[in-house]
Amino acid sequence: MNCGIEAGLQIVKRIIIFFVLLDNFLTNTFKNLFGTKWKIVGKCNQCGTCCKRILMVMTPAQIRSPLFTGLSIRWISWLFDFILLDIDHERNYLAFTCSHLTPEGKCGNYFWRPNVCRNFPLVEYFEKPVLLDGCGYEINRSE
Repeated sequence: MNCGIEAGLQIVKRIIIFFVLLDNFLTNTFKNLFGTKWKIVGKCNQCGTCCKRILMVMTPAQIRSPLFTGLSIRWISWLFDFILLDIDHERNYLAFTCSHLTPEGKCGNYFWRPNVCRNFPLVEYFEKPVLLDGCGYEINRSE
């Protein structure tokens, strides 16, 4: 019985991730149509550095709420198989690591990886993206 429940939860998780990925596709399509101030050049070094400390931004109100923060941690941990490292109350971040990172620095769940992984480095319109040391990407101003 327990195996049946776990299999059912895995199916539910995959369905949710499918819709998250669809949302990501639509968001990026519109972002590409209208452009941003920043352009990414280069390529991923596949070193796994970005998987060792994944920062999820929260609003100050969200991070002050123990209920919301607790639910967010449980949801992100379950859906993406992330492991909470710490909570940065000063900068409003939840910091996670990924349980799918292999010893070679590769993703063990590449096809089903979440948007935070697919979109790294995240390019918003107004703020210049921040890259990790050793990252193979560079950020240039769009022309």
